[in-house]
Amino acid sequence: MHLITRTGTVLAAAVLAAVPIMAAGPASAAPDAGASAASARGTGVPNELMAALQRDLGLSADQVKQRLAQQAKAIEADRSLQARLGSTFAGSWFDATSGKLVVAVTDQQSAQAFAPAGVQIRKVKHSKAHLDGIKAELDALAGKTAANPTVRSTKNKRPALQGLTSWYVDTKSNSVVITALAGQPRSKALDLLAKHGDAVRIEYTTTAPQPATNFMDGGDMYNGFSCSAGFNLRNHATGQGYLLTAGHCVTGGSNLIGQDGTFFGPVLESWFDFYDDAIVRNDNAGYWIQGPWVDTNPSNGNVLSITGVTDAPQGTTVCKSGITTLLTCGSITGKDVTVNFFTGDTVFGETQHSACVERGDSGGSNFAVTDAYTAEGVTSGAILFGPGAQCGANVGQPTTSWYFPIADSLGYYGSVYGVAIW
Repeated sequence: MHLITRTGTVLAAAVLAAVPIMAAGPASAAPDAGASAASARGTGVPNELMAALQRDLGLSADQVKQRLAQQAKAIEADRSLQARLGSTFAGSWFDATSGKLVVAVTDQQSAQAFAPAGVQIRKVKHSKAHLDGIKAELDALAGKTAANPTVRSTKNKRPALQGLTSWYVDTKSNSVVITALAGQPRSKALDLLAKHGDAVRIEYTTTAPQPATNFMDGGDMYNGFSCSAGFNLRNHATGQGYLLTAGHCVTGGSNLIGQDGTFFGPVLESWFDFYDDAIVRNDNAGYWIQGPWVDTNPSNGNVLSITGVTDAPQGTTVCKSGITTLLTCGSITGKDVTVNFFTGDTVFGETQHSACVERGDSGGSNFAVTDAYTAEGVTSGAILFGPGAQCGANVGQPTTSWYFPIADSLGYYGSVYGVAIW
């Protein structure tokens, strides 16, 4: 988890795909949704999810089941190892080929004593702390501060890093990967980082990330087909329900309208620039029934039950639900990514993945798939191609998408509103 302080080579455009957090449908639909979720969880992987995983990952049904079991073990091992390895830890990822968690370390001998069976240890040159320090230099230039990481202050614009579109620590290559716009003047930031040698790797793209809004179970529509719902939250002491969605989809102080045109509630806070999330209070609970559900396809009412929150390692299979591309799946390809959108808004701490995301998907739910379905974050943006603004997978290009981690959102909204995942 990367809690942060709240202060005020492709042919396409990178787009924010906003989708609001799920406000469950009308009361009359709630029993069916709950029954569908229970049925799906009782019989293994639901048909829609199995089809999406097979299609997007190129796996058979048996291979999908094996992958999910392997990932569950890897996530648990990742949680326990990071703290125990201390300064020798250099990152981790799930290797889909071997089905094992790979842990990079600077001292292999000491790491072997902690590693459980089935975990691969790989010795590398740079510790994660060292690489995080390099990334922090760029983040500081973009306006990130070292103040209390659980406090969000007012939005504070700063000069953008000209020509840079994103940067993150890539554990597989043991380097900080910086993506720059091809054909642009060399950013001064790259000259400042030259001293770090092979700890920095530069990649190039032809287009910059951009917000893409097409306006309530996770993945459902709100505000007139502009964005998709993310996750339902609740204050378990008072019972008050809330919706979590993308900040670029809604404006603080405005009202959110559900998919059938019915009032849901006020947008209490909305953050875009530095963060990309928003929280909406359900002020019409007599009509909108909320629960721990994400739609697999908004047209048929089938849902999955979200059982918790994870911040899964690179390589983990994740799926997303949204109103445009519905249910799509892929793998986490980067963690703690800083994304510089073409609007001049920079978002820190994003998770990069390869599931198809297009306009209107923004705000939608992203979840890890193991032996359960765990909330990972709400859709933020993507690289989109051509006049049709399609994801890479639909035009024979690599797919690059981002979501803002729910672990970070709950770090803030949990302290302010007492909310947790439903």
